[in-house]
Amino acid sequence: MNANRFLATVLALFLLGLPGCTKSTIPEAEGLSSAEYEKRRSRIVEFFEQRRDQMRPDVVATTKTKSGQTIDWIRPESQVPGGKLATPPSEDFDEIIQPKSDLENPYLDTELPKALQEQLRPDETAQTEFQLDKSAMGPPGTVPVVRFDVESYLKEHPTYLPKDPIEILSKVPPPAPASNDRYYAVWQRFGDVFGSIGRINIWNTTGPVGGETSIAQVAVIRGTPMQAIEAGKIEHSAFAPSKRPVFFTYFRTNGAASGDWVAGYNALVDGWIQVSSSVAPGMSLVPWESRTDGSQFSLDVEVRLWEGNWWVKAAGEWAGYYPFCKGADSRPCAQGTLFSAAGIRDKADRLDWYGEIFDESAPAATSTDMGSGAFANQRWGKAAYFRNLLFTWAPTKAWWWNAGSISTTDSACYSADGPYYSSDPNWRNWFYYGGPGKEAAGCT
Repeated sequence: MNANRFLATVLALFLLGLPGCTKSTIPEAEGLSSAEYEKRRSRIVEFFEQRRDQMRPDVVATTKTKSGQTIDWIRPESQVPGGKLATPPSEDFDEIIQPKSDLENPYLDTELPKALQEQLRPDETAQTEFQLDKSAMGPPGTVPVVRFDVESYLKEHPTYLPKDPIEILSKVPPPAPASNDRYYAVWQRFGDVFGSIGRINIWNTTGPVGGETSIAQVAVIRGTPMQAIEAGKIEHSAFAPSKRPVFFTYFRTNGAASGDWVAGYNALVDGWIQVSSSVAPGMSLVPWESRTDGSQFSLDVEVRLWEGNWWVKAAGEWAGYYPFCKGADSRPCAQGTLFSAAGIRDKADRLDWYGEIFDESAPAATSTDMGSGAFANQRWGKAAYFRNLLFTWAPTKAWWWNAGSISTTDSACYSADGPYYSSDPNWRNWFYYGGPGKEAAGCT
């Protein structure tokens, strides 16, 4: 097996954390001799260095952010054979107009009860550290790639040193919108679509417990096995700054499989093409933490199919895209298309906006906070929310989500409240979600 294939296989294995998998077999460090401890630690660090050098051999500069993230700056054209990047989508839609085939929703233009009107307050827009401080950006003409911080991970998990580095991220499960054994609060829409837009209320809770994961996201989905693109906020100890909110993207082409040009988070595997110089998957959202009865912050997120490429936008910028061709080749695709015709190559047929909590011991109750940690019925200033959700029903046409209901896995652990509608342009639709998990009475 050549080096490239070996590393791709290794990464495919260590990114697995799938529903129904057994617990990690990582040994406890207390049972290791000092010599074996150091040997394993060095092996882990070397593995990630080799992987990084293989994936990004032409790093122009490396910097560190105030939140502690290490950023590699690369030439964007180096990611694409021939050096020609795709063109981002048009910034604005031709029309925000309802499809003729769609059911009319009378609630979009009705007056709300006074108690709900009082909740329609402005929030503030979440940004990245580079949008806040342009002087922290890399050399002109480069784009950022967030490095997996293995040293921070080892510091966070001092008692776990696997003999084989492929196990180091075995507790980082991918988001799984069709999976059992996870906790959800979700609003779904079915039918042919080309993307979705919305805002995610950002909270920094006390952090996921143990190996648990807290996610708030959108997913565009189609096909069996599932193909999907997912984007939003994630909190997990594997993402620096540890257990703090970061912007993420995830793609899948073949259900639960993972690896280069198959599936994976951010730029940990080949597949993502970075375009923005200041917004990238994996970037910290630490400066934008909503407070109980205080300032609220939301991150705008958009996923859109444009000229064959699936683009992801966050914090007001097109961060990058998943290309039409596997390997980011020009058409005709020498290696075939990244997504299939039966999957999301040409469209999606399901949209999800949801909060998710997962632990490898699921379906046992979890302790990690979803959203703010408050139940949904506490509403504005206490519970987290999604708002202003649109679906793209044609390449340049969108409309407000206006049908369906919110569902939860177990409302005694994590609940939802909504959806609500109004004529306010900033609150056309929204729903609250969240909860504390098994600390709540009745969550077992």
